[in-house]
Amino acid sequence: MNHTVTFNKSGYEPFFDFIKAYAILCVLMGHTFPYLKASGYSLWYGMQVPLFVLVQVFHVFKKECYNFSLKHLFKRILCPFLVIQLIPISFEIFKTGCSNNMIINYIFRGGYGPGAYYPWIYIQLAAVLACLKPWFDKGSKTKQLVIMLLISESLEILSSFIGFPGYLYRLLSIRYFFLIYLGWLWVKEGIVLNVRTIAFSLLSMGAIIYFDYYYTPTEPWFYDTAWRCHRWPCYFYVSTLFCGILYWIYNKTKGNTIVEYVSKTLAKCSYEIFLIQMVIIPMMSQMHFMKNMCLNFCFRTTLVFVISIVGGYLFNKIYNKISF
Repeated sequence: MNHTVTFNKSGYEPFFDFIKAYAILCVLMGHTFPYLKASGYSLWYGMQVPLFVLVQVFHVFKKECYNFSLKHLFKRILCPFLVIQLIPISFEIFKTGCSNNMIINYIFRGGYGPGAYYPWIYIQLAAVLACLKPWFDKGSKTKQLVIMLLISESLEILSSFIGFPGYLYRLLSIRYFFLIYLGWLWVKEGIVLNVRTIAFSLLSMGAIIYFDYYYTPTEPWFYDTAWRCHRWPCYFYVSTLFCGILYWIYNKTKGNTIVEYVSKTLAKCSYEIFLIQMVIIPMMSQMHFMKNMCLNFCFRTTLVFVISIVGGYLFNKIYNKISF
């Protein structure tokens, strides 16, 4: 068995729309659905950020020249994030007034709402990728693998010995560092499915199952964190077998105009959907529309999906009309 999925390195790659659309729906599911472990969360809809990171790395490394632009990062990532964050912050100030505890709480969490750390992760990785790209362009696959494994594991050990506070580890891109190598492999080779890569993927899947279901503290080898399945041993599965499965599904649905339209639309405004859900989910969690808990959950979850997607779509349209 030997199958390779290659990507377009000189232009538009429609499969990445499918990945981003899938990932943003998984963000909404992961932040609203109960019984995450029972549903196998970490194996199929808990790897949203790694999927986004792989696409981010690919887009940087496929270019011959990559210019790190603070202006672009501010306009595309930071400014929309700050605009959306003004809504809950203004509400909190109006409701309870501004206090040191409120400010500290926002800083420690990276912002308001689930996933508020992600924009900071994206910005860090953008800077790191700009520094590492010249080195990756010249290195061999084996050399890069060994060095990236050593760095990734050293960061885990260092985090354990230093005793990073959980909030700081959450805001740093340490746990996603090895994805840089795997995203670079996408550029060099694509997704290679053979006996060796599938074996590594199955071992990686075993690591996910262990960290999620049978975990005991493994410090200093792995920093003890809530993000147990977002560690370097878990990413072989994500970048190879799991994305291979996604590609198979994508191929099966390719040509379906509805799937293509939905994928392209969700992908285009995935970041804005992400920002809207950060505000909507905490607000909705406090609301009770019906006495029946099951019906209330279903109605509330449906509202979260609809408001996040429609709100993200409209925010994307309006914001992109603003030029600065």
